[in-house]
Amino acid sequence: MSEDRVRWSGPLRLLHWLMAALIVALIGVGWTMTHIRSDLGTTFTLYQWHKSYGCLVAVLLVLRVAARLVAPAPPPIEHSRLERQAARAAHLAFYALMLAVPASGWLMAAASPLALPTRPFELFTLPAPVAPDEALFGWLQPLHEVAAYGLLALLALHVLATLKHQFVDRDHILRRITF
Repeated sequence: MSEDRVRWSGPLRLLHWLMAALIVALIGVGWTMTHIRSDLGTTFTLYQWHKSYGCLVAVLLVLRVAARLVAPAPPPIEHSRLERQAARAAHLAFYALMLAVPASGWLMAAASPLALPTRPFELFTLPAPVAPDEALFGWLQPLHEVAAYGLLALLALHVLATLKHQFVDRDHILRRITF
């Protein structure tokens, strides 16, 4: 079987690694802007970057789902039924969280009593899906945080599973997603 046949398509590999880097950076910036006290200008800038790159993740997710629907999957590697089911559940959870985190962030920004518009990369203003609402903001804030930490935990599990497959099972699973 050719090397290309056992790998994900180039666009999917690119989207995988780009989104992984952005998600890790977004979690780091999110933690920094909410836990490290800075001057108001720095904090505002961090929030704007966070919102802009969060919007970018949402757009990339749409592209990734579209690419996944049209690009054939490489043939599966032989794993136990439990491993296949766990991998499927983890990937579905990834997609759900990659949607839930930016969506909850957008809703949270719109519901904020500060009523600051979301302007990705200062290119345009996203419409506010809800009006400013302190109670809704108070509910969305922990939801966004828990979903982001859930995504981080799932990412850590994903990395550990990949390392197990690569170095313990020696099934060369990394070959499928690397360049």
